[in-house]
Amino acid sequence: MKQELLRAELLMSINNKREEMIKTAEKESFTSEAVLKVSQDLDELLNIYQRLSIQENESNHPIQDFYIANKKSLTPRDACSANG
Repeated sequence: MKQELLRAELLMSINNKREEMIKTAEKESFTSEAVLKVSQDLDELLNIYQRLSIQENESNHPIQDFYIANKKSLTPRDACSANG
């Protein structure tokens, strides 16, 4: 639940920052320092969102989690026991 709230807040921040970047570019130029700064802020928000998504995907893969936790090559028997 906490990650769902974080995801929703991040999406709202991303959309707000995107709108800010568009409006700033319309007032100034696409290559202005102000647009560059807002673009960098947007990139940072997108990176955070991506890291969150990757974390969620990794935690939904028990075989991968098992492999990472044990740091060894999986045999078919290991994979079956990690899944069940």
